Amino acid sequence: MLLRLKIRNFLSFFEETVFDMFPNPKRTSFPNHIYGEMSVPLLKQAAIYGANGSGKSNFIKAIGFIKAFVTHEDFLKKIDLDEYIFQLTAAKQTKVNFEVEFFINGKYFVYKIEIDKKHIQESLYQSGLGKTTDKLLFKRNGNEITSGYLENESSAKQLLTMNPLSSLLPLNQKFPVLTSEDVKLAFEWFEKKLEIVTINSTVPALIELMSKQAALLKLTNAIFENIGVGINAVKIADTPFDKWVTDNKNAKDLQQILENDPLKQNMGILGIENNRTVFSVSLKKGVKTVQEFLFEQIGQPGFKKEMKITAQSDGTVRLLTLIPAIYEAIYKQKVVFVDEIDNSIHPNLMFSLLQFYGAQLSKGQLIFTTHTTKLINQQELLRPDEIWLSEKENGNSRMYSINEFKIHNTINLENGYLDGRYGAVPQLSDLNS
Repeated sequence: MLLRLKIRNFLSFFEETVFDMFPNPKRTSFPNHIYGEMSVPLLKQAAIYGANGSGKSNFIKAIGFIKAFVTHEDFLKKIDLDEYIFQLTAAKQTKVNFEVEFFINGKYFVYKIEIDKKHIQESLYQSGLGKTTDKLLFKRNGNEITSGYLENESSAKQLLTMNPLSSLLPLNQKFPVLTSEDVKLAFEWFEKKLEIVTINSTVPALIELMSKQAALLKLTNAIFENIGVGINAVKIADTPFDKWVTDNKNAKDLQQILENDPLKQNMGILGIENNRTVFSVSLKKGVKTVQEFLFEQIGQPGFKKEMKITAQSDGTVRLLTLIPAIYEAIYKQKVVFVDEIDNSIHPNLMFSLLQFYGAQLSKGQLIFTTHTTKLINQQELLRPDEIWLSEKENGNSRMYSINEFKIHNTINLENGYLDGRYGAVPQLSDLNS
């Protein structure tokens, strides 16, 4: 679970901006949107609004940057850090700063990083939540390290000297120099409990994923049945390759490829068309098998037909690729960030999808950017403390919660937002002048 994220001097975030998932205890709507059984109550979702260019996508990029830095030791070697540092100031900036406060397996952590092109400072604490002193797990400044859990200080220093641009967290996974299991637990949160879905994200292994996880396919069907897109069921068809090739004349080239380079166990071939996975070929009990999505669609009265994914709209396919992330937010205690969750999806459909998510007994969190103002509905969908705004002034993005305004529970928040009452809307000049 995410508690709080601080960003400074990263892309359009020049001054420190703070985003958090803390509910306002004075607000009583949608109590099921709060994880209240924890030491610190947390919200299960957040929607982020703002004009184009206000910093919403940069916010998603920030959490993606942190995850990549923490989980890939060579990440900084493969990028130009200057491209991520705030540029719109005469004062030369050289560092990006982040602080992440999170929860995993009953423990709370605070991770801080300061990065420039030649030097890294990072620290990890087990949080006392303001009730007790935070417990230092490690503090690193360049190749110097302070920790009560060092197995061999000289080995740790040598490791950091050899890898000056790597986080200690992934290095410690390969070369354990810290004996604390809590350090490994913190790494696990970044690696396994944090998911980022960008606007161009695809799930190439989606067919295999759903074929192996009955619960995921069951959720997919529950969503499609409840949101009214004319699809009665989603299935995965298994067809022997030889029969499939006979029925698909365009697959002769694929047949030739597999004759020259036969499939091996635990390997497969994907067919991708128009940014969607059309089929998957793999060995099932030693037999070459093709798997495809089939959508049982409702037609004229009493008529149904199973259609392939190539016949589906971009919105349907986008929805299909979002479902694994929603599944993980509901059942896997993951924190899922989605950029432009409404991309290619009708506002009414998006509304229904989030209503469905909000009604579930979730274990994780869903945090997303959107332009769909229909979702700003405190009576039917979102609490005011679940709505965040991003606004840019003099090139600097800032984020704030709509909860900061005095809002009665009967107010139409969508109208207020569109009227500019809360800021974070485009400032338009007269195009005809």
